[in-house]
Amino acid sequence: MSGVTGGELNLAWAQAIFSTLAEYGVEEVEIAPGSRSAPLVLAARSLPGMRARVHMDERSAGYFAVGYGRTHLGPAAVVTTSGTAVGNLLPAVIEADQSDLPLILVTADRPPEMRGADANQTILQPGIFGDRVRFEADLPLPSQGELKSTGPRSMTHTVRRAARQALGPPGGPVHLNVPFDKPLQPGSPEGLGLRGPGEEGPRPSESELARVAEAEEAEPGSWRPRPGGRVRGSDRDTLVGRRLAAARRPLLVAGPVCDPGLDGPAVARFAAHRNVPTLADPLSGARFTVGADEAGDAPILGAYDHFLRVPEVVERLAPDLVVRIGRTPTSRALEAALASWGRATQIVIDDGTHRKDHQGLADHYVRAPASRVLDRLARDDGDVGGDDSAAAGLSTARLRWTRRWTEMEAAAWDAVQPSTADADNEGAYAAATVRALPAGATLFVSSSMPVRDVDAYGRPGPHGLQILGNRGASGIDGVVSSALGCAAGGAGPVVALLGDLAFYHDMNGLLAARDRDLNVVFVLVDNDGGGIFHMLPIRDFEPVFTPYFATPHGLDFRHAARMYGLPFTDAASPPELEEAVAAAVGRRGAEVIRVRTDRERNRLSHRRVQAAVARNVNELLDRETQ
Repeated sequence: MSGVTGGELNLAWAQAIFSTLAEYGVEEVEIAPGSRSAPLVLAARSLPGMRARVHMDERSAGYFAVGYGRTHLGPAAVVTTSGTAVGNLLPAVIEADQSDLPLILVTADRPPEMRGADANQTILQPGIFGDRVRFEADLPLPSQGELKSTGPRSMTHTVRRAARQALGPPGGPVHLNVPFDKPLQPGSPEGLGLRGPGEEGPRPSESELARVAEAEEAEPGSWRPRPGGRVRGSDRDTLVGRRLAAARRPLLVAGPVCDPGLDGPAVARFAAHRNVPTLADPLSGARFTVGADEAGDAPILGAYDHFLRVPEVVERLAPDLVVRIGRTPTSRALEAALASWGRATQIVIDDGTHRKDHQGLADHYVRAPASRVLDRLARDDGDVGGDDSAAAGLSTARLRWTRRWTEMEAAAWDAVQPSTADADNEGAYAAATVRALPAGATLFVSSSMPVRDVDAYGRPGPHGLQILGNRGASGIDGVVSSALGCAAGGAGPVVALLGDLAFYHDMNGLLAARDRDLNVVFVLVDNDGGGIFHMLPIRDFEPVFTPYFATPHGLDFRHAARMYGLPFTDAASPPELEEAVAAAVGRRGAEVIRVRTDRERNRLSHRRVQAAVARNVNELLDRETQ
């Protein structure tokens, strides 16, 4: 490196960072433009195998990387300039942290002596994300001596630590803050082999992309799992297996998970082999993902949000054992039922960073990968010994227990079915979207009402679909970018189901849709405001409710689609939407399909469905007691 100074040194420093990240399989870089990050941008575009995308909005860049991590299951790097650009990444960092998703932030900075000294576009960037990141480092200014160093405190060693913490398991966000002094770029672009957007160089070989396996102890300052009382080692399977073998009324509750492609099939195999009623959140991977070969005749249930609103049903279906995986279920009715089943033993199986038991219901918290534990339990025959008559009695009780749940499920769906063509019911549009998707497609569903409608109206079946959503923090921000990031990460085709406020919140993210290889259909449910608030008691508090909660905006999103060059169509009914989505997923690029609904008529339609379900399940309960 003799004679390398200034801009050449900055570039070599940045290239060393990205070359080190490439050792861990990083090949996607989201770039938000700025001057101070010039060495990082030049490095990303000069190294083979790195794909870089430009995002004008740092918040969109962060959420695009979150979506990429959900489907690619490896991190994208996000590059920003200094100042408030870094602060705009916080929402995406929160989602990645709460969801245990891999994410690498590489933020350019001014030299350290400029901090706190009135220097332009300079803020205190180190530590800006607090404990939301699993690892963070403020790298030194580039130096030739440091570039040559390979010791435990070297720059490359620090970058390797960051990459390992991002990958996990569990995965999560990490932050590398990289200060640069001027000149920011080398004297000439000659010899750099720069490539523009969409121009890809040769991919590295598998050996070049192999992760570096270093068995070293965590160093001071590195991430450690948050504390919490948990069962470890071989005791975990013994505990769950013993409780399950003795239960007469076991129940499996599968909430939203980080890796539905892994956990969903394991849930279905367990439910089928042990014949345990399974309440499968749409984001669990078990409701729509698995095929008949994996699920068999598994009692995978999805109408619980309807029938668990009936108090008599909750009382009659009280379990003696609840095994839970994933986050808190989307359904509020199920969440309330779990709290009411105080006599049941509840076991949470989870190996994530954050404790998933905010109601404090878990009698046992088993720290282990849920898929691994469930697969072991599925292979176990469940024999607890004892005489044959006792075992037969237990088996009969379990069969009767599972049959009661499946009969309740069927009665509920019989009541819901007539609403699936109701143009006033937003749940009918959610169900139509699910039906329209071909096997292998991904549905990215927004928080607020869309995910609740998929939960309540999406009937389980072996559709071969992947359902994803940002339920770590359950925000409506970044939905557009996350869906596009899912497509970039390898999912496809992708359909995003979102409301008008979520669409408005991330319209900047539509800029990424100019990449025609990102196959995303946006199903926009436009009720001119926040429809979920009409489901809450605050709706009665006029004149405050409409302007401050429902927030009607009066926007016509046709103009937004035209601005970004996206095809735009309207669908007037659930059958029309189903036909439009089925056609759109076969076309290249992104487009928008809008359905217009009325918030109050939607609420009343939901109420009619709930009343119909209550009638059906109460009739079933009456027949049981006769």
